[in-house]
Amino acid sequence: MSRGSPSNVTGKLDKAAVILSGICLVHCLAFPLLIALFPVFGFSFVAHTTFHQIILIVVVPTTTFALGLGYWRHRHIALPIFGVAGVSMLVVAAFGVHALGAEIIERGVTVAGGLLLAAAHIQNYRLTRAGHCPHHERAHVSSV
Repeated sequence: MSRGSPSNVTGKLDKAAVILSGICLVHCLAFPLLIALFPVFGFSFVAHTTFHQIILIVVVPTTTFALGLGYWRHRHIALPIFGVAGVSMLVVAAFGVHALGAEIIERGVTVAGGLLLAAAHIQNYRLTRAGHCPHHERAHVSSV
């Protein structure tokens, strides 16, 4: 495949999205433990909620392009649906649940959304790399 093929672009976007989900997950789970140490070392970082709101600026377009290009190739509708569900959970946690002051619920929704989103990207990557095209399956089988 050429460097600019949809599979290559989708693979890079999926990898980036999984990394972003991992960063978000680590941030969400480790932040409460590390926040107590920030003043000791003189650190001042972006606030917890602001971090989630800012990272969504990268997550939304990355997910849209990666899962959109992947769907165009493999036609598994569940993956974009899971992607939308995962992003929706992240948006609700960052903007809605946080406003309610329910930190434990916010963390749970963020972790669940991030894991769902990462799973969608991992499966999208696998299907795109495998060249699995259900709409052309007979053509692939008969040409073998």
